[in-house]
This record gives sequence, C-alpha cells and structure tokens, in this order.
Amino acid sequence: MADLSIPEITNKGKEYRSELLVNKVYKKKGLKNNFMTKQGLFHAESIIIGKINGKPEKYQPRLFNKILALNGTRTPLFLEGKFSGKNTKVKVKINDIEKSQEFGGQPSGGKKVNLGNVFEADLHNRMVEILQGKNPKGKLAKEAAKILEMTAKAMGSPVKHAEHVGGKNTSRPIVLQGMYPIILPADPVAHGEKLTDITLKHDNNKFTYLSLKYGDTLTFINSGVAKEHFLENDMKDGSVSMKSGKQILKAFGVNNQKFCKVFNDYGKGDKQVNPHEVKVKLDKTILKKLLETAIGANYWMVHLEKNGSMYFWQITKAKNSQYSNVSGDATLYYGGKQGRGKRIDLEFSNQFFDFQMNIRNKQRELYPSHIMLDYTSKAATGKKKL
Repeated sequence: MADLSIPEITNKGKEYRSELLVNKVYKKKGLKNNFMTKQGLFHAESIIIGKINGKPEKYQPRLFNKILALNGTRTPLFLEGKFSGKNTKVKVKINDIEKSQEFGGQPSGGKKVNLGNVFEADLHNRMVEILQGKNPKGKLAKEAAKILEMTAKAMGSPVKHAEHVGGKNTSRPIVLQGMYPIILPADPVAHGEKLTDITLKHDNNKFTYLSLKYGDTLTFINSGVAKEHFLENDMKDGSVSMKSGKQILKAFGVNNQKFCKVFNDYGKGDKQVNPHEVKVKLDKTILKKLLETAIGANYWMVHLEKNGSMYFWQITKAKNSQYSNVSGDATLYYGGKQGRGKRIDLEFSNQFFDFQMNIRNKQRELYPSHIMLDYTSKAATGKKKL
C-alpha cells in the first residue's frame, strides 16, 4: 500500500484529506485516531508542524488550513501518539503513514475505485434501461430520466440511443494562434464532441454531448507546457523566450523574470519569495480567447458533487462568450500560497466561476510540466439541481 505525504493531502482535488487527517487525529466527527504504519497500528493524539521537537498543535476547526499551507514547501509534518500496546509517546512522520482507502488508497485485496468512472457507468446504464422501456429504480434513475427529457426538449427530438464514450483519448493541447494562446480546436463549438462522456443520438439524427464531472473542484485546462512553452534551458537563463510562453504569462499578469526565479531559487535556503502575494491586472483580450476554448461550447455539463448533489446545464456558444469575460484584478502567488513552492498560483473570478490557475511540475521534478485551470461554478451559470 502507498504512503501518505504532504502532496497527497494538500494538492488540488485532495484538500479534503487534510481536514480528514485533523478529524481522525483529534477524534472529531465520530472518527477514530487509528493509522496503519510499517511498524503496526498507531494511535495518533496530536499533529506537529515543523521540527520534530516542535509544540503539538491544539485542535481547532480550521487547523487543516495550516496543513494546506504546507503545499509546495519542505516543512515536515508529524503525528504524535502511541503504537498499539505501547505506553510511550512517539512521533511518526506523515510519510510513514499508510494511505488507507479513506485517503484515496486502494481497498484491501483490490484496486482503488475511480468514483468518476463509476458515476459515468451508472448514469449511462440508467439511461440505457430507460431507453429500453424499463423502469429503473435506485441510483441516478431519476436524474437520468430528467436529463433525457430535458435534452430531448432542447433538441426538439426524442433520444434514441446513449453511447458511453468516456475514457477515449481526446487531446486538447494549448497552442499559439497569432498572438493568442488557445486550447485546440480553435472553435469553442467544436469542443463539445471532444468533451463528451455520454453522447445521446436523437431521432432527428442530431447529437447531444454530455460532459460528466465528479468532485467539488473541476478542471478546464490540464495541458503540458514543458516542450512547447516553458523550456527548461530558457528558464535556467532567467527568462521565457518562447512567444507562446510569453503570451500565456501575459494573459495571467505574470512577470516573466520573477516566474523563472521562483523555480531557479527553489530549494536554496527555503526562502520565501518577496513579495509572494501580489495583485495583478489580467489581459482581458488574451485571456478571453484562452477561456473561450478552455470552456468550450455545444455540450451539457453534468456535475455530481461529493455530497450527492447533481447539477445540469447547457453550455451554448452564447453562454461561452459570457463565461469567458474576465476583467479586473487577480491575486497571484509566486511560489504558491506560502511563497516557498516550485509553482505559481493565480485566483480570479467572474459572476459565473471562481478560477484557480497554477503552473507547476506534476512529475515531482523542478521546472513546469503543466498548466492547470480549475474552477467552481456559481448559480449565474444557470445550473439546475436535478
């Protein structure tokens, strides 16, 4: 079984694990303070951040935020407690704690279940049953029926067939078109077929594309940047020279030289970038072109949150144009939220979404490998709870 680590409980999409860790250690919300290690069962009693002889943290509801702040740093994290059957308190590093199923590890005797894949399969199966004239009950049956009815009404034609196409390799690279970085294909409407997980065929031979998303924080962009935009040798020299890389940085208000310095200085004395949190102006024109193709159009979003709530809404070309309008200030973090990481983070918003952009290395190396654009949707998108 794999072990826990700072990235395993703080990276995007895994933040809930920091709160879970706190609640387990301090036995909150009915949880037990049991953790498995290579040395056996361990009963944690407190958390220590920093030096091994540091002062244990007292429980507070927002303690997990201090753990999230460790993302991208080298600050260690320890659990203090006792091994089962022992009376002596000891300190165990987070990396010595086995990654149990509740932290996203593999269940005993089998492979880890991908809940996003389960969501896709369940919804598709309910749709097929309905289209076969059956009356399915239970998980997602009601939601499947509503989606079939709403898409049929929007298309003006009943659904005849539902195909599960999730998992197909549909690349959407980031490229430079003229002066504008975009996500291919260049036409936002063409992204519907790229983003579909379930494709519905109607009686009039037209198609509805459903993009299924599971979880609380979702992603519009997850594109490689190492080979085409941010070359390692250029960054070592202190400046991004590729035109595409320069325009990506310009869109988000990122200073070219300071961007390179974040990565070049990482690990040299664990110093904080100064200043690491700054207000920046976004390039509205360049960013709009990028967001138009990142968001795409000509599909329906089906979003299942971890709490079981499901939202459904159509993303048309007109809505895409509205969704991609962003102006004003944004908050940029050189070196991440704490200014010591090998990454940059940017937070910005409009009336439809809260966006979180980051550029970092996803392979545990130093220089950037990917640009990510995560988002949470707001009521103004027109999303409806099913």
